Amino acid sequence: MTSDAQRAAIKKMIERHTKAVTTSKKAARDSLIKEGVYTRDGKLAPSYGGPEKKFA
Repeated sequence: MTSDAQRAAIKKMIERHTKAVTTSKKAARDSLIKEGVYTRDGKLAPSYGGPEKKFA
Protein backbone atom coordinates (compact mmCIF):
# COMPACT_ATOMS: atom_id res chain seq x y z
CA MET A 1 0.00 0.00 0.00
CA THR A 2 1.20 3.50 -0.79
CA SER A 3 1.33 6.03 2.00
CA ASP A 4 0.52 9.72 1.69
CA ALA A 5 4.24 10.53 1.98
CA GLN A 6 5.09 8.14 -0.85
CA ARG A 7 2.35 9.59 -3.07
CA ALA A 8 3.64 13.10 -2.37
CA ALA A 9 7.21 12.06 -3.22
CA ILE A 10 6.07 10.42 -6.47
CA LYS A 11 4.07 13.51 -7.40
CA LYS A 12 7.16 15.71 -6.82
CA MET A 13 9.30 13.41 -9.00
CA ILE A 14 6.72 13.56 -11.80
CA GLU A 15 6.57 17.36 -11.55
CA ARG A 16 10.40 17.62 -11.74
CA HIS A 17 10.53 15.26 -14.72
CA THR A 18 7.77 17.15 -16.54
CA LYS A 19 9.48 20.48 -15.92
CA ALA A 20 12.81 19.13 -17.20
CA VAL A 21 11.44 17.58 -20.39
CA THR A 22 9.25 20.51 -21.37
CA THR A 23 11.97 23.17 -21.30
CA SER A 24 12.23 23.05 -25.10
CA LYS A 25 10.82 21.26 -28.12
CA LYS A 26 14.11 19.35 -28.48
CA ALA A 27 14.04 18.19 -24.85
CA ALA A 28 10.43 17.06 -25.20
CA ARG A 29 11.13 15.21 -28.46
CA ASP A 30 14.26 13.56 -27.05
CA SER A 31 12.30 12.44 -24.00
CA LEU A 32 9.54 10.88 -26.10
CA ILE A 33 12.14 9.06 -28.19
CA LYS A 34 13.95 7.82 -25.07
CA GLU A 35 10.65 6.63 -23.60
CA GLY A 36 9.85 4.75 -26.82
CA VAL A 37 6.81 6.75 -27.89
CA TYR A 38 8.49 8.03 -31.08
CA THR A 39 11.23 6.64 -33.28
CA ARG A 40 14.38 8.61 -34.13
CA ASP A 41 12.88 9.63 -37.47
CA GLY A 42 9.86 11.20 -35.77
CA LYS A 43 7.33 8.47 -36.45
CA LEU A 44 5.00 7.07 -33.82
CA ALA A 45 6.38 3.82 -32.42
CA PRO A 46 4.52 0.64 -33.41
CA SER A 47 3.56 -0.09 -29.80
CA TYR A 48 1.72 3.26 -29.75
CA GLY A 49 -0.11 2.78 -33.05
CA GLY A 50 2.64 3.59 -35.53
CA PRO A 51 3.33 1.42 -38.57
CA GLU A 52 4.79 -2.03 -37.95
CA LYS A 53 8.15 -2.80 -39.52
CA LYS A 54 7.74 -5.22 -42.39
CA PHE A 55 10.44 -7.79 -42.94
CA ALA A 56 11.02 -9.23 -46.40
